[in-house]
Amino acid sequence: MGKRHQEEMVIGEDSFMDVIANLVGIMIILVVIVGAKGYSTAKVEVEAKIESEVAAQLEKLNDPKSKALNLDRDLESQLEQLRKYEIEVAYRSSERMSIVDRVHIAEQLIDEQMQKLDEKSAEKITVHQEMSQLEQELAALLNQQGELPPNATQAIVLQHLPTPMAKTVFGKELHVMVRNNLVTVIPWDSMIDTLKEQVRRTVARNTQRDRFDDAIGPIDGFMMRYRLLSRSGLMSDGRVAAMGKMVELDKFELEPTSEIIAEPVEKSLGLGGRLRMELDASRSQQTTVTVWVYPESFSSFRQLKELLFKEGYLCAARPMPSNMRIGASPRGSSSVAQ
Repeated sequence: MGKRHQEEMVIGEDSFMDVIANLVGIMIILVVIVGAKGYSTAKVEVEAKIESEVAAQLEKLNDPKSKALNLDRDLESQLEQLRKYEIEVAYRSSERMSIVDRVHIAEQLIDEQMQKLDEKSAEKITVHQEMSQLEQELAALLNQQGELPPNATQAIVLQHLPTPMAKTVFGKELHVMVRNNLVTVIPWDSMIDTLKEQVRRTVARNTQRDRFDDAIGPIDGFMMRYRLLSRSGLMSDGRVAAMGKMVELDKFELEPTSEIIAEPVEKSLGLGGRLRMELDASRSQQTTVTVWVYPESFSSFRQLKELLFKEGYLCAARPMPSNMRIGASPRGSSSVAQ
């Protein structure tokens, strides 16, 4: 009995231990399941919190970034404005140098003329030129009309404009070509400014040459063909003298193309006419109109001069042979206005 009882006790203890082991296993499984669910929930909460913090940090960073972009845009705008100012300063400087050069040349010519002529001599020359011009116009009218019968002789009345003493032009000057009895405004100032800019580039590319021939245009229907000469020698700036090389303009000529705007006198000075727009743009009656007139157009020049005289504008004549182009050189003379 004792041995059997002991065997039953051992079997009972094994069953109890199995139950205990099963309970512990079940509890471990439950703990693992609960832990896994808690980890997933915690992970979601942590990720949501991290995303919230990242969004907040990005929002904080976007504010300085937008400010930096605004500053970049403001800087680019200021740089563009600065470039415009530099271009304007360069243009005004070039314009100033052009005016200074013209004033200096005009003063030299005035001094030379004043040394050669007194007031009475200048007035005599002016009257003589006026009489010669009237005689030429009279001869042209007679050739156009032919010989009239003796009983049909008519009195020819010549209209004479009061002519003050001629004086050298040194102010604002507007150049006009009268050819084939048509008026064309010459873009003189624009071509001179373009010439100055191109001369610098031409000289820089041809430092070893003694002569340069080049062309500009067309500008408003005109081509400019010019020549530069280079010479070496003793140069002085008023304080120091040294050997150097200087490039100077020899001459330039203007060649009209088929694109020029040529108008009759009345249309050119009428509303919407090219010459009228140029005179209105100058906004000053101190502007001198220099007329390059060809032989067949003296009558149109006379008409143009009368109309300009009525409006108070000075007029300077530049008679041109039929086969000669309009041009200028340092050895030429300035216009003389009346």
